[in-house]
Amino acid sequence: MRVADLPLRGAGGEPVDFARTIVSHGVAELPPNRVDLEARTLETTLPVPGGARTVRLTAVGKLRLEAVAGSAGTRVRDALMASVSHMFRLDEDLSAFYALVAADGELSWCALGAGRMLRAPTVFEDVVKTK
Repeated sequence: MRVADLPLRGAGGEPVDFARTIVSHGVAELPPNRVDLEARTLETTLPVPGGARTVRLTAVGKLRLEAVAGSAGTRVRDALMASVSHMFRLDEDLSAFYALVAADGELSWCALGAGRMLRAPTVFEDVVKTK
């Protein structure tokens, strides 16, 4: 069930490359995440009010957020959208980084949306994954 479509843009309007983000450093492949490189999807379980929902993320011009099972009323949808925005750092302005690498012959490819690292929906989960 489609929950939402989020723009693949950072807070400064810079592009976000979904595929490069989910394969950039291996964290996306740690549980509870599951990456399907062939289908270019990320499946994960996220906390929501009163429980959790497993979602599937894909890029279809935008970042598509689908619930694998369960309902997604307004509170759940808002929580899922906030978590996904946090995970992909859509709330962070990296436009200065992209401007810097765009001028570098060897790093200019990064300006097309590379350079973001996927993070967990909570600090606790990120800490656990670094152990």
